[in-house]
Amino acid sequence: MFESSEQVHHALSEVGYLADRVTATAVYLAAKLKKPLLLEGPAGSGKTELSYAIARAASTQVERLQCYEGITEDKAIGRFDESLQRLYVEMAARSPETSEWAELGKQLSALEFFAAGPLLKALLSPSPCVLLIDELDKVDHAFEAQAFKRACSCFGLGRCFYDFDAPWVDLDDKGRPKKAPTVPSWLIPENWRKGARPSGKASGANGSATPPPVAGGTNGRSNGNGSNGNGADLDKRISALEESVGGKLYRWVLREYGHANKPHLVRDVQQKKKILDVLESATRGLRRMEVVLDRIPEQEVGALLAKLQAPPLNEIADMPTLVQVVQGLEGIVNNGSHPNAA
Repeated sequence: MFESSEQVHHALSEVGYLADRVTATAVYLAAKLKKPLLLEGPAGSGKTELSYAIARAASTQVERLQCYEGITEDKAIGRFDESLQRLYVEMAARSPETSEWAELGKQLSALEFFAAGPLLKALLSPSPCVLLIDELDKVDHAFEAQAFKRACSCFGLGRCFYDFDAPWVDLDDKGRPKKAPTVPSWLIPENWRKGARPSGKASGANGSATPPPVAGGTNGRSNGNGSNGNGADLDKRISALEESVGGKLYRWVLREYGHANKPHLVRDVQQKKKILDVLESATRGLRRMEVVLDRIPEQEVGALLAKLQAPPLNEIADMPTLVQVVQGLEGIVNNGSHPNAA
């Protein structure tokens, strides 16, 4: 697709996208190695536009998968068009030369009857295209566990998802690993296995297929303090609050304070306690919100949400927004700015 990072930089400039050298190099290496490129940043920083700029620069098209909570395999991969299949069967039944059922079933399973989604369209594209998976962080856990993992296996990531049990790595006060973890030999690049490693690389990735043991657990699964009972009790208390705060806010707290999507995946007990404290604080905040809502007209609630650029009350998905909304609602009541104020 591109011959060098300089060509990428020039091509992006030609189509109106101003990229720095680091971005151009990352795009070039991703295309050269046929690997995905993960972009992270605030809204409006040019993540999505970079995908379309690359497509314009390479004279190809973009297949876009827009992620959202509740997305299914049908939207990502595609599904069979049942109405078209049914029509085909009815037409075949009227034909004097009706095929055997086995042959008819084979025909109905062909791609002609399959409405392909963005992932399949990208895989079937006759020429290289740009597959844009937008807002990946919004997909829910069921989709991550099934459709997306299977699709990612096509890009060389599947074995990491299924065969690699990530070891626990302790960090120092500067966030650096205290000791390099042992990883399976198949995860080590071939040239590294042959001895061509960067100078100064920490030892430890010796190709062993067994991750290092972690105190208090087996195979890298530990709650972080060697006490399964304490960690398990915290996990139960955390999980019990999901219904109270709602799924979106619950998952945000886990990601923000535990960098995980399930309580048992957080190994450090102090992190678990922090998550529990935040969730209990969220519960109290939601109760305070319920108390004041009965005393505020709907139009004033809507005006406050618009002013704060906040989502509807039942869709609040992070603690900063919840705090702002609760404080704003209580401020309306305390200031007595509406007829129903006490």
